[in-house]
Amino acid sequence: MLGGIDTALFFKGLGGFLVLPFIILLLRWAFPSKKDPQAKAHRKALKKSLRELNRK
Repeated sequence: MLGGIDTALFFKGLGGFLVLPFIILLLRWAFPSKKDPQAKAHRKALKKSLRELNRK
């Protein structure tokens, strides 16, 4: 009976290990890196508008 429990835990752990690369790729796609020029321009525009609001 103990062998069945060990096997089930092994397969659960293996399944989680195999799903991890998929999750990493999904997160890399969902969140742009800091080097992304489009995201950089967006952050710059946000900072500019925030400075204008603080001046008022």
